[in-house]
Amino acid sequence: MRKKKLIISGVISLLIIIPLIFIKATVYPAPELPGIQVENPQRETLNSTTFRYKNNWLRKNGSGNWESYIEGTAYERGIALGLLHRELIQSQETAFVGEIEKLLPSGILRTVMQLGLGWFNRNLDEDIPEEYLQEIYGVSQSFSDEYSYVGPKFNRILNYHAAHDIGHMVQNMNLVACTAVSQWDFESGEPKMVLGRNFDFYFGDEFAKDKIVLFVNPSEGYDFVSVTWGGFSGVVSGMNEKGLTVTLNALPSEIPTKSSTPVSIIARDVIQYASTIEEAYTIISNYEVFVSESFTIASALDKTTAVIEKTPGKTAIYYPENKQLIVANHFQSDEFKNSQINLDHIRDSESMPRFERMTELTEDDTLISVGNTLRYLRDQQGVNGRDLGTGNPMAINQLLAHHAVIFEPVKGIAYISAAPFQENVFNAYDVGSIKTMAALDPIHSPEIDSLRLAQDPFYTSRGFSDFKEYKLLKADFKSDPGKTVLEKGFSDRWIATNPNYYEPYLLLGDFYFDKRDFASAKTYYEQAQSKAIPYLGIRTHITENLAKIK
Repeated sequence: MRKKKLIISGVISLLIIIPLIFIKATVYPAPELPGIQVENPQRETLNSTTFRYKNNWLRKNGSGNWESYIEGTAYERGIALGLLHRELIQSQETAFVGEIEKLLPSGILRTVMQLGLGWFNRNLDEDIPEEYLQEIYGVSQSFSDEYSYVGPKFNRILNYHAAHDIGHMVQNMNLVACTAVSQWDFESGEPKMVLGRNFDFYFGDEFAKDKIVLFVNPSEGYDFVSVTWGGFSGVVSGMNEKGLTVTLNALPSEIPTKSSTPVSIIARDVIQYASTIEEAYTIISNYEVFVSESFTIASALDKTTAVIEKTPGKTAIYYPENKQLIVANHFQSDEFKNSQINLDHIRDSESMPRFERMTELTEDDTLISVGNTLRYLRDQQGVNGRDLGTGNPMAINQLLAHHAVIFEPVKGIAYISAAPFQENVFNAYDVGSIKTMAALDPIHSPEIDSLRLAQDPFYTSRGFSDFKEYKLLKADFKSDPGKTVLEKGFSDRWIATNPNYYEPYLLLGDFYFDKRDFASAKTYYEQAQSKAIPYLGIRTHITENLAKIK
């Protein structure tokens, strides 16, 4: 009995101590702020979608993207970002928390995750440069009080900056699987350099809805444009006034034991302070990371593109032998390409099929152009033109991209997609004119209308309508599989919206397998096997279940 009481006492003590450790470990102190601070700053509302604060502004363009200009010191930028983007910040957090609640319906599990991430990220503020801490702290003042149960405002925003990295740790969430391509020619007439990328970071349609094209004129460093979202100071896709671009692609990683600098903050440092690949390499080398990441750097000054591959232990750089670089989600440098984790990832994932498909597309063209790059980014077929079904992770265009960009570093032109995905128009902007945007009347867009890229014909096709219907039916199935499958014709109707995609056959096979209707399960599993399946784990799962049926 005494032993039992001691155990109960110990458990109660832990239940008390763990939250205290969590609070102590994750309540980050405010950074050192400038002596002169504006009391109760207010923005000016020009209309329902246009706002101004001093020289800074935010507006919504006709394509649905938000455009914003920000200038000044770190803390000034943060205050301006918070004031102008307040509703976007709060709606993004609502979308983010909503997706977490969908993934983890149990409040207990969410609390455990919160405690775990809090402890994991307990020193996160020490790994972020003071300049960006000041900017982020300024932004955090406009966060909502609604989610104070998650943590203090400054805590929450810092932890959200590590979301891209945390996505590596939860592989089944499929958060990060991006494809990029760069081509250049400085010897045959007019210099040409084009880089395109899909940022396939998916956290729900609501999260991807309100993109921000952010033009930054910092008091120190270079002007740059970044595609971002409310409350995010990191960079995942950007180009600066020197014609240097940076885009992020996840790499296979071991499970980390502690946090370090989020890769988006490192990319922010690169885009603000590097003008060459060598300078970018130096900046990246000076940081520690807790997941592996590739930084694709195109440089107008260097007249080439390279990928810098960063792991928690080492930094390597890969220059292609020809005038083209393709990046998916596996290592290419001599230092890492033959590592076991990379070979396993190539075998188990969809990274190499996307790489090979991009290679096929570029080999068919001799012309380096924005139009061809746009076609690559929108391609939905597999190797040798195989029909993968719509939304397959093996495709370059998986129809889930938060955004897509095309950069022309020599010309200083950035083309940025409007939602949804890369199917709508791409708006064009002159990165060299960012300083002049301070005097721009925000009623008018800085877009170069004559360079706008047209919608994908698929966007207005029956195929796209079917894909939207497919997602709705999939959501119905997942919310109540038993009820939906029993509805007359549901399974056939669902499959008819995406007949060449493996996923509905897999999910229906699993449903009937669990119900011990092995004849139906076998039928659906065998149909799934005839389709393009992106992951070895899924192929193995089907094979094992079929063996059990036999």
